[in-house]
Amino acid sequence: MWGMVGYRPVPVTTVAGLLDAHGDLLRSLVGRRLTGMRGLCHLGDGERCTTLPVVLEFAGERLELAAEDFDRFYVSRDELAADPLPDTDEQDDPDREVGWADLGRPELAVLLGATVTAVRVLEHDFRFDAHDGGLIEAWLLGGLELVLDDGRALVAVNTVDALEVTAGVPGSGPWRRTELALPGQDRRAPDRS
Repeated sequence: MWGMVGYRPVPVTTVAGLLDAHGDLLRSLVGRRLTGMRGLCHLGDGERCTTLPVVLEFAGERLELAAEDFDRFYVSRDELAADPLPDTDEQDDPDREVGWADLGRPELAVLLGATVTAVRVLEHDFRFDAHDGGLIEAWLLGGLELVLDDGRALVAVNTVDALEVTAGVPGSGPWRRTELALPGQDRRAPDRS
């Protein structure tokens, strides 16, 4: 994937698919401290890191996130054991060169050291005008919200072929949320906000 040998995460396109494939991994983040983050970035973007895979580090364990198309989301753990660079001809073009970098957002740096208190799966309300004049509407898998003990959240959302990582207020934004229940808890119904 993205020209990186051995990186073959399996895409999921629904909340149920994400929970079936990665629910235990995502639940295991609760109580863990965020110790690092970086992304495979288009270096020509200057101040902004347009991310392909994003790596979130939790005291030595790496959670890798990626997105593409409108609703494909990828989650893996420690698949990118090192920081491989894609082996493509594009690396010869300075405008398309990629490399591992800090996500380039000072507001993200202050999240380091915070502990995850909850994990929520995000969906967005997708609306599209059909050729016949009708409206196509569906909730599409959009990303993850990691609620932190400092009152903030790390939000990773699919922006169509890239993953945007931001710091935010838990529960804000135009998302439907499904909070992952910890073992022994009932799974909460999605928040329709």
